[in-house]
Amino acid sequence: MGCVPKKEKIESNITVNKEEYIKTEQFQNSFKIDTSLLKKTTFDFVKISNSKKNDSILSICNCKKDKKNNIIKIQLETAIPTQKELDTMSENFKKRNRILQTRDLGYLTKINGQFKFLTIILKDSLVKSIDLYSKSTEKEYNGIDFDSLSIEKYKISISKFDYSIASDVYGNFELQLKKGFGLFENDTILKGTFVCNNGEVSKKKEIKNWNIKKNFKNLIMNTELNLE
Repeated sequence: MGCVPKKEKIESNITVNKEEYIKTEQFQNSFKIDTSLLKKTTFDFVKISNSKKNDSILSICNCKKDKKNNIIKIQLETAIPTQKELDTMSENFKKRNRILQTRDLGYLTKINGQFKFLTIILKDSLVKSIDLYSKSTEKEYNGIDFDSLSIEKYKISISKFDYSIASDVYGNFELQLKKGFGLFENDTILKGTFVCNNGEVSKKKEIKNWNIKKNFKNLIMNTELNLE
């Protein structure tokens, strides 16, 4: 029959799965300086896991600092296929670097996917907020094309707590989500790295109102005009 996780009762007569309860209790939030960190110079990847299956997808990091208040906003932008595509694609195609669709590649004629914006806001030695915003070319989040998720379980290591020079800020993270990221079943564990720059960070309202296909069409038109 296989191994069946032991169940036990706790107060209020609530029955819980012991393995899941212990796993949750063992995850302790942390945000610390790590002087052993190495600054990466290549693209970042977000690693996705459900503790049994692992995968990774390309991400692009942008950061915006508030020097006066010593705040930095770190945003990792990445993308995966739509759910409809995931249901029919082979494993090899699922690993394509979808986020590059939003850049001018010159040979694409259409755009599809779920675009993810992991946004971490730090002030001094505190984590102010961590949010995951999802915007899809399809209405797949309970009938709409936008979803947002606050993340409360995190482990973040960073080069320094002084954010006055954004390019000196880099680190890594591990996050536990309340629900799946969307690439495969129960993929609630995210790990990755970030290297900051002086860029622009998209706000929640901007992502929610983003007309992906219209903007992509304009990008194609501008590319064609530049080639004339």
